[in-house]
Amino acid sequence: METNLTINGTKQRLDLDPRTTLLDALRHHLGLTGSKKGCDHGQCGACTVMVNGRRINACLTLACMHDGDAVTTIEGIGAPGNLSPLQDAFVREDGFQCGYCTPGQICSATAMLEGDRQVIALRRAVM
Repeated sequence: METNLTINGTKQRLDLDPRTTLLDALRHHLGLTGSKKGCDHGQCGACTVMVNGRRINACLTLACMHDGDAVTTIEGIGAPGNLSPLQDAFVREDGFQCGYCTPGQICSATAMLEGDRQVIALRRAVM
């Protein structure tokens, strides 16, 4: 099944089995291994990515359900030598433990902060 996604700002056209999860499409078809497969039940958050600015568990959704959507992975938030402020804070303050679920935590926190900024901007516009 043809699935068109914008991954970290780059348009991608994938031919996938309709049963392919978004996580498996990212890891196995695009080589983006920052998002991890942990529990495979949506409980651990290691697979968290942002789809159209909202955080989701990539292990629980099929890639074809997001045809036309914009997906941001940890690779799209920052890179070595060019970390986002949140990534930099995780490193500086030793916020990660073993590091396996850190990409999901950073994606989740980034989406939360972006959402908070939008809410604050809306409140200011209304006032």
